[in-house]
Amino acid sequence: MASLSLLFVWASYAQTPTKKVDFKVPTASPDATFTQHFGESEIKVTYGRPLARGRKVFGNLVPFDSLWRTGAGDCTTIELSEEVGIGGKKMAPGKYALFTIPGIEEWTIVLNSDVSLHGAFGYTAQKDVHRFKVKSQKAERFYETFTTEINDFAADGSASLNLIWENTQVKIPLTTTSDERIMTEIRQRLLENKEQDADLLFQAANYYYTTRRDLKQATTWVSAAEKLDAENFAIPNLAQKIFADTKQYSLAIDAAKRAIVLAEKQNRTSAVTSLKKRIAEWQQLLKSKP
Repeated sequence: MASLSLLFVWASYAQTPTKKVDFKVPTASPDATFTQHFGESEIKVTYGRPLARGRKVFGNLVPFDSLWRTGAGDCTTIELSEEVGIGGKKMAPGKYALFTIPGIEEWTIVLNSDVSLHGAFGYTAQKDVHRFKVKSQKAERFYETFTTEINDFAADGSASLNLIWENTQVKIPLTTTSDERIMTEIRQRLLENKEQDADLLFQAANYYYTTRRDLKQATTWVSAAEKLDAENFAIPNLAQKIFADTKQYSLAIDAAKRAIVLAEKQNRTSAVTSLKKRIAEWQQLLKSKP
């Protein structure tokens, strides 16, 4: 009887369906997508992010002088909503695959029209749209995970697409068409047609100031703008910045005083305080001059 009971228990257990074990483990190379507004365009980057996991990356896991998918999984893609300069060439709106050929001192950057590839399988150079080289740099710290970012924004409408992994980074130059368009309009309307519009003159002077161009020309435009519109606080406020940067402190003081008068009318308390502080600093500089 005992043996029959054991046999019954074993048979019952054997017929009980076992519960399926489904471990949810993190993916080895998580996918990532980010969108960055840049000039008049939006840049969308989609890529896989492999981890170093104790391995030597460049020169080993990713061989030198060989085509790399620039990530993991499917090929990395860059999508442009408007025209953007990449590596010195204007790229039309559209979607491109990004491949790289890493080297010890420089990388070859490849933009290809075939965005359907898994990794670099099926890649053909005949579909390359743009190839150029960039220098390899030492990263500021160790990056365990392959990272792509758009950074290093500058006032002239430039930035860089940075590829960073392990102790290495490369910076791909990006430029917008905004600067070219703005400079063309300034040249045509102010330098050629000599338009006398306060807002246009102010905007041109401010653009030259923020992009660190010809400050002497910016001074001419901001002075002309103030003559046409003496009640606009922003104009003498810009003038005092330009004069200060060109070390014309007496003129900077005069412009700041005019800005203070307008700021007080508009209850711009913080602007008044800041301008008075700057005037005091410039007066000290003038006193210290031999």
